[in-house]
Amino acid sequence: MFSRRAALAIVALALVACSNQPQVKVPAALKPTPTPSSPAPAMLQIENSPDSLPHSGLAKADMAFEYLTEGGITRFTVVYFKPSGGDKTGPVRSARLVALRLVQSFHGVLFYSGASDFVQGKIWDSKLPNYTEGSDGGKYFTRDSSRRAPHNLFTTPDQMAQAVDKSGQRITYTRPAPGEPTAQGTPANKIDFAQTIAHHVSYTYDAGSKTFAYAGETDAANGNQPLKVTNVVLMQVPHHGAGYKEDVLGAEGIDFDLSGQGKAEVFTRGQRFDATWDLSQADQPVRILGADGKDFPLPQGLTWIHLVDPGLAASVS
Repeated sequence: MFSRRAALAIVALALVACSNQPQVKVPAALKPTPTPSSPAPAMLQIENSPDSLPHSGLAKADMAFEYLTEGGITRFTVVYFKPSGGDKTGPVRSARLVALRLVQSFHGVLFYSGASDFVQGKIWDSKLPNYTEGSDGGKYFTRDSSRRAPHNLFTTPDQMAQAVDKSGQRITYTRPAPGEPTAQGTPANKIDFAQTIAHHVSYTYDAGSKTFAYAGETDAANGNQPLKVTNVVLMQVPHHGAGYKEDVLGAEGIDFDLSGQGKAEVFTRGQRFDATWDLSQADQPVRILGADGKDFPLPQGLTWIHLVDPGLAASVS
């Protein structure tokens, strides 16, 4: 039998031998890189009937979509990516079917005041994050007693930011970086077109501010100054009756074929450019593509997007 001393010697030799072997490092468990995210945009429904004027808080928006609704008037879905401030913003009115498509594509949070039974059912069924006047005890909206209802419901960017934060809605898509056009367009100092049978649109370019003034649009939150738009985009999108009643007068709801691609015009920096709008992916924001098929570089500032009939030709001078 081995003595205790011999056994210890053998163990010592084994340890020495092991210490001479190359050391193998065991890699730490790989951790997935989190996808960067940011708060979802607030997407606000603002009416555009004569009784809604003057609008307020539009100058601080990032984007606005304007489209036909019943009676030949238009409505806005206004997008705020980082709402901030106490400016009175509105007036807020009811949602329309096309607004739901936009909110879904931007992964936004909808702020509105009511909807038809059909549209409201779509909001509930699709579980769109949304806030109305009654949400959380009415903390995100206020009524302006100096204006006549229903054209007197307002919110603020700070209230919208608070609501977005509570919703927990986040986005992971990357917005195209702002930039100056690299192509050469044609001069565009005045733009005129009929968006609907009842709504004529006119813009005039100011070289000093490098913006277009939207005729008849002022911002009450900005001292009733004319609304200055950096980029005007006309998206040619077919629309059709959607087969449901939109209002108490029995007007039929309208839907837009807002999918795939279509023709567009971009007006920026006093120039006009041919473009293409692309919504091939319904769960991604609409893209504006230049003649090269790449994202058209839009300068930083308010972008106003009009949904117009296919074939519409704006008068440009």
